[in-house]
Amino acid sequence: MQGFASTKQLFLDLLFPAFCAGCGSEGAVFCDACRALLLFIPPSCFVCKKLVPPADGVPAGRTCAPCRKKSRIYAFFSPFSYDAAGVRTLVHDLKYRRMQGNAAILAGMLYRAIAYHGVVLSRHALIVPIPLYKARERVRGFNQARLIAHALGTRMGIPVRADILLKTKKTAPQMALRREERLTNLVGAFAVSDTESVRNRTIILMDDIKTTGTTLEEAAKVLKAAGAKRIWAITVAH
Repeated sequence: MQGFASTKQLFLDLLFPAFCAGCGSEGAVFCDACRALLLFIPPSCFVCKKLVPPADGVPAGRTCAPCRKKSRIYAFFSPFSYDAAGVRTLVHDLKYRRMQGNAAILAGMLYRAIAYHGVVLSRHALIVPIPLYKARERVRGFNQARLIAHALGTRMGIPVRADILLKTKKTAPQMALRREERLTNLVGAFAVSDTESVRNRTIILMDDIKTTGTTLEEAAKVLKAAGAKRIWAITVAH
């Protein structure tokens, strides 16, 4: 059976060869050379984007003191620019060309960046992916944030709960809106289905990209209202 699977994969590789999202060379979805060229962006404040290195028990990416009254996000980590070679293509092809294998690649990139910057995430936390509205997920066939979250959670030994946070309102895609519209588009769009699992827990919100941060902020708002102790926000890129 294993030999059949290997033969089948070889046939598919010959029929549909992979091309690197970064340089376009044949052989891998994201080649080693392009991975090596990726720059890890240091952790920064979720609100003002000021760099926040770890110091005296304060984690890297901690929302800085002047911004803490403006956000429910405790700390933020997003190690890549969305415009970096390969990153935009990997995310785009995952979401719109249904290349679900890209989720594991993106999670691997996140894992390397987390280790590189010494970001410590508690294994007692819960990873909660940003949900899609049910109708949109049916059309797409999957939730890209959930796929990335499960791949990262497996690597890090942190449980993933994709059933806790619900998208209860159909909204326009954030990327399609002007900045002013993005700030109000998601108000009241999320709900928590299981407050007992959230109460006094550290929650790691996960999404593929951060634009204005409104999606993560609105999700954090309902999680804090449900009793979450701390909210981390992690995205692949911003």
